[in-house]
Amino acid sequence: MKKRLLVIDDEEMNLNALKLILEDMGYDVTTFSDPFKGEKEALSTDYDLIVTDLRMPGKNGAEVAEGILGAKPTARLVVLTAYPTDPLAKRALDAGALSLLKKPFEIAKILDFLE
Repeated sequence: MKKRLLVIDDEEMNLNALKLILEDMGYDVTTFSDPFKGEKEALSTDYDLIVTDLRMPGKNGAEVAEGILGAKPTARLVVLTAYPTDPLAKRALDAGALSLLKKPFEIAKILDFLE
């Protein structure tokens, strides 16, 4: 069975790039540019890995992490950010995120979390 990934990022370019690359590698990838819809999806469906951006309008990645990991503590979630020293990054890690991946990210680092 294919491993399933959920990516939440307000930047369509990031969503499209991750979807294209990871699907080419044989993964099943679902994407959302709206953090509210992405969080709802994460709560209703099981994924092998959830990747969320940190800075998004309306709801930031720390809030998304808190919502998902509060309801599903065994979910595997990583946060993408161009601002690793942002206090929200620490908040996401405190909520249970596995790691911060600095933008521009390396696809290999995401693959490490899928293995």
